[in-house]
Amino acid sequence: MAKKKLTPAQKAAQTRKKNQERALETMGFTRQKVKRKRKPMTEEQKAAAAERLRIAREKRGADGSKSVHHSIRDLPEDHFLHWKKVKEWIKTNTAELKRIHSYKHSKVSKERQEYADLAVYIDNMKRYLSGGHWSDFRYGEDREKRVRRVCVAMAYYDDGRPKRSYGVWYPDIHDTWTKELEEDWGREHDDEIVRDKKESRKKVQSVDDTVSVLETESET
Repeated sequence: MAKKKLTPAQKAAQTRKKNQERALETMGFTRQKVKRKRKPMTEEQKAAAAERLRIAREKRGADGSKSVHHSIRDLPEDHFLHWKKVKEWIKTNTAELKRIHSYKHSKVSKERQEYADLAVYIDNMKRYLSGGHWSDFRYGEDREKRVRRVCVAMAYYDDGRPKRSYGVWYPDIHDTWTKELEEDWGREHDDEIVRDKKESRKKVQSVDDTVSVLETESET
């Protein structure tokens, strides 16, 4: 690509600039960029500035929900996974992740695991805001609470026995399935379900056989 031809005025300006730089170098003078340091703000000033910014954003209609997935945008304020709460949790945990940044390549496996675990939690919260699906088994600012899984559609084995997993709430027993629950009375409860299934199948088979006999007799 051909260079753009300079006008006589531009050529003269370049010549003057080069002459000035040459003269400054001859005198031993070097140009330095001066960075003006901003006067540090006090905590009160920071709080006041943040409040002014919040009010200005509210007036513009920018409450921070624009980047939030539409399925969770209108959750009630007291919802345990309201997006405003999650944003605060992300902010707090990101600051904590920076604090333990040295753990990332630590020789101590426990420290490396702590860093990775926190990084995954932050990533899961960000995915929740963008996709509307909470994929972590914990929630809260300090990951102190646990998410309970709920069965919305029962699954069964071929013999009619319900398929169950520990830690999941099931609608047929109105309780969370645990090893203790399984050992105490769960097997007997499921055995009753299997017996009821077999009885219902026998009744259906009996009705089908009766209908088949009647159809055969009518044909003869």
